[in-house]
Amino acid sequence: MSTTLEKIITGKKMPILFIGSGLSKRYLHDYPNWEELLELSFKKINSDPFYYQKHKDLLKRQNLSDFEIYTELASIVENEFNTAFYDRKITFNMGNKKNPNWVKKGISPYKMFLCSIFKKMKIHKSNQIISEIEKLKLLKNKISAVITTNYDSFIETEIFSSDYKVFVQQNQLFSSDSYNIAEIYKIHGSVSDANSILITKQDYDKFNDSRKLLIAKMLTLFAESPIVFLGYSFTDENIQSIITEFLGCLTSNELKNIDEHFIFISYKKHEKNLNEIKRTIITPSGAEIPITEIETDNFAAVYDILNQLVPGISPLRIRETKKVVKTIVDQSITSTSAESIIVGIDDLANVDLSLKPLAIAIGYRENILNKFGYGVFSDELILEDIIFDNKHFNAESMCIDRFKSLASTRLVPVFKYIKAYNHPIPEDSKLYVYMEKHNTVDKIISKKIIKNLKNIPTIDNFDELKKVIESIDDLNKKAGILLKNISNFNLEQIRTLCGELFNYDEKSVNFSTNFKRCVMYLDLHENYLNK
Repeated sequence: MSTTLEKIITGKKMPILFIGSGLSKRYLHDYPNWEELLELSFKKINSDPFYYQKHKDLLKRQNLSDFEIYTELASIVENEFNTAFYDRKITFNMGNKKNPNWVKKGISPYKMFLCSIFKKMKIHKSNQIISEIEKLKLLKNKISAVITTNYDSFIETEIFSSDYKVFVQQNQLFSSDSYNIAEIYKIHGSVSDANSILITKQDYDKFNDSRKLLIAKMLTLFAESPIVFLGYSFTDENIQSIITEFLGCLTSNELKNIDEHFIFISYKKHEKNLNEIKRTIITPSGAEIPITEIETDNFAAVYDILNQLVPGISPLRIRETKKVVKTIVDQSITSTSAESIIVGIDDLANVDLSLKPLAIAIGYRENILNKFGYGVFSDELILEDIIFDNKHFNAESMCIDRFKSLASTRLVPVFKYIKAYNHPIPEDSKLYVYMEKHNTVDKIISKKIIKNLKNIPTIDNFDELKKVIESIDDLNKKAGILLKNISNFNLEQIRTLCGELFNYDEKSVNFSTNFKRCVMYLDLHENYLNK
């Protein structure tokens, strides 16, 4: 009879690893559990062991759970630690001892202290541990993704090295750079960013408020992969709350064989076998969900089984493929002279998308380009084309396809393409309505806009204008200075500044109304008023 782990192999789906502190404790020397970490923290403030116990006993008498006690203790120790640090009663080795730069950035001294502890962790040098770690490293080509609550960098530096993309903040779970494969999600923070660390009650309250992001990510990942928990106790209160909330989101069909797709690997000292136990988790709605727990001290055997997976493509290659495809979709087809290219999976890392536009499509290239290409690319490319004249868009396709549903409230330059099209725009079209509502300077820069810019100084010297713009960080504010003074400068000077602003923060140009109005002003004068 096949074990649950072996069924993962026969199912041929790469699992997700959900990794807890037990794994780091197994492989890193003197790695503290939560209580040991808190005791160590309190000793830094007061070496008397009774000092820690006094606070703990007080919280115990309030009938709090262990998890609640530890988060409350962490809040206490952070407050007292930070006070002692700022009173110069505590020092530790993170930056300049007398006046470290991170203090000016408002980073919690206590969390920097935690970083200093975990950054010093070294790997156990026993033969068994070294052998296990080597087997764990082999999983980087068999694992879909990693979710971890660990602060330390053991997983990303020692196991998956630079092959997996690391996300530290919860709000990065759905960032534009996430592809749900070959990625590590450090949901409780990391030593690479002290501000990201979750340990106090306030930290966990904030985490719980946005925990739906994590649940949504787990649902996305679970659609393709089983989840294997490593380094957690089945009774871990924090993890149980995440799991029960996650399970409560699954459909009855998804829950049918959940015990084969939701597996806890629990540590049991000196146990050489993989002992399977069927456990039950009760969801918030009261449903009883069976999952599988495997008790063992033989983690090498677990890795040996998972390493039997033989994916057709490695997770890293899949991620690179998704990245290339997403880039193509984002950039779309930006040139009428685009060439067809065939790229092998193993060559994806060497593809330079900046030199040659790519398309993945089925059908005749000309039909795809004409029918679909002009309907999907972002306004950012139009803004770039007005400034640099580098996209060579087909004017007819722009006017007929790209602008056919153009809302009058949008901010996008159109006159370059209307001028090149050289045909009357139908009066019943949305493009005609848009053109009529944006064909004067007053319509692009209304009285309301001018009123919003009233506090910006009037500047008529080009060098002075550049200097003021360069002194500000925010793109929209930079563009606002140009917009306020735009009539004081010639079109080439305006183009120069628009180009510098575009290159300064290309990702934000779509969100800067001031910048878009500047480019529309340039387009209006060059292609409509001066035609």
